[in-house]
Amino acid sequence: MTFGFDRAQLLAKYGLFRIRRKLHGARAFYGAADQSWVIAPAERQATPPSRILPGETEKIVKLEDRTTKEIENLRIAGGVFERPPVTAYRYSNAILFRGSVFAKGCEHKVLPYPFTPPPSREHPVETIDEGALAGSYLGLQYFGHWLHDDAPLALLADQFGDPVSPGPPAVHAKGHKESHIGGYVKLLDLPWRSAENVNFRSLVVINDEAPTPHKGPRLRLLRERVAAKLGAPEKKKRVFIRRGIQSGGVRKFCNEPEIENALSADGFEVLDPTMMSVDEIAGVLHGAELVVGMEGSALTHAMYFLPEGGGMLAITPPERFNSYCKVSCDLLGLQYGIVIGDRQAEGFCVNASNVRRTCDLFDL
Repeated sequence: MTFGFDRAQLLAKYGLFRIRRKLHGARAFYGAADQSWVIAPAERQATPPSRILPGETEKIVKLEDRTTKEIENLRIAGGVFERPPVTAYRYSNAILFRGSVFAKGCEHKVLPYPFTPPPSREHPVETIDEGALAGSYLGLQYFGHWLHDDAPLALLADQFGDPVSPGPPAVHAKGHKESHIGGYVKLLDLPWRSAENVNFRSLVVINDEAPTPHKGPRLRLLRERVAAKLGAPEKKKRVFIRRGIQSGGVRKFCNEPEIENALSADGFEVLDPTMMSVDEIAGVLHGAELVVGMEGSALTHAMYFLPEGGGMLAITPPERFNSYCKVSCDLLGLQYGIVIGDRQAEGFCVNASNVRRTCDLFDL
């Protein structure tokens, strides 16, 4: 339910926060909550080995900053992860403003620092009686994390209040007005909406970014919704997801056209998410049993369409190695494989024969 609340009151609350922070310093956000409770306890989670050719890991030059050698060794060789609890925190008289939640003299940054919050005057001001945050820092920065983290978070947030999130940077396919996030909100029937200026009488914030087993059933529910809408596929197929972005640096996939042509010759269909709407993406991925693509957000589309037991093969840069897509595969009963590229002066190349031989390692 929403109630009248004007911009002057919102700005006054924000100004009061800044005065308190200047006088008393910053406080820990989670520690200042009026109430906290554990939604799901800490758990141990087994992860199976990845499909990978012998000697591939010797090509790894550098890990991506947000992972570690210990994490990647477990994802590659298999083992057991210690997953943290899923915890909820309730705050009275909180506001969402300039991409952050302000409450109890604390700030919880939600919109990532690389992005500038939209001007307050361009968006309405509203008051929500019982709200729940449905956005995360990583989910609003990386589209793949939005699919993996914020979409299932919206289901959980809906149990505690009106789920809202700061507006993420729009990911649009060329020639399409609707963003990919907007398309997935419709396809997944998500209780999710963006808001920029909100006064909450009560707000629940859930620490749900970790890949906990509790997230698995929510992801499965979203996949079931997709399957129910699309119906039984006419045939099984294999799909290569084109990255479509030829940026420089260590993630430049120098011979992507060569790999695309080789897999097309093997019967793979080709998908370019940068040129397609969510409905068009769903049409290509529906019925796929194996999906191959560069590790990252583009490959994450496959998690909502592969059948249980299906396979995801990630082509991974040697100088920015991170097998994060294996997280969703573990939660959804999917097989995960890795091919690591060969370092070039700029970017990397991958051997087509290695890709084919790794495809043969999947039990499909």
